[in-house]
Amino acid sequence: MKIFFNGSSFAFGSYPDHLAKLFDTKEYTNISRPGYSNRSIWRTTLEENPKNYDLAIVQLTSPSRTEFFNGRKWIEVSPQLNHKNITGWIKKLWQTWYGEVYSDEYGQLHEDFALTGIRDHFSVANIPCIMVTAEKYTKSKKFDLNLWDIDFPLDNTRHPTDEGHKMIAKRIYEIFISR
Repeated sequence: MKIFFNGSSFAFGSYPDHLAKLFDTKEYTNISRPGYSNRSIWRTTLEENPKNYDLAIVQLTSPSRTEFFNGRKWIEVSPQLNHKNITGWIKKLWQTWYGEVYSDEYGQLHEDFALTGIRDHFSVANIPCIMVTAEKYTKSKKFDLNLWDIDFPLDNTRHPTDEGHKMIAKRIYEIFISR
């Protein structure tokens, strides 16, 4: 079985490794990156050919994160505006964005766009796709799993420990088996 993973820091951790072991496969691709936004996850997932995989597991994150292209590369943006490349007028633009334009309703709508777009990307190729979120307070009922529904241990960065990643892998495996 060939598995595709994408997401932010949780999926960048070790649960993909543990899940691959549960499926008894070494064939998997994990393009997750810490700090990824839902737009980044959506964009990079759509760049993949779903027919190259037998299963997709995609983890979305906080809807308030986004990205922009600065002419050379994609830059991640979050309300904290702590990225080293966000300075000067660009920082003022994003301060205005988060202060005057962005709303929870906007974030929820774009979360749904990403979730539906990613799921459909695999669905048209008849590839199962398990959608999970690391957004504790999502209002969406469309995810297969909210990772915060698992009582996993956290490290000092508020991310799952290795034992926590094993618990996440086991729960995702159970979801797949139950289908």
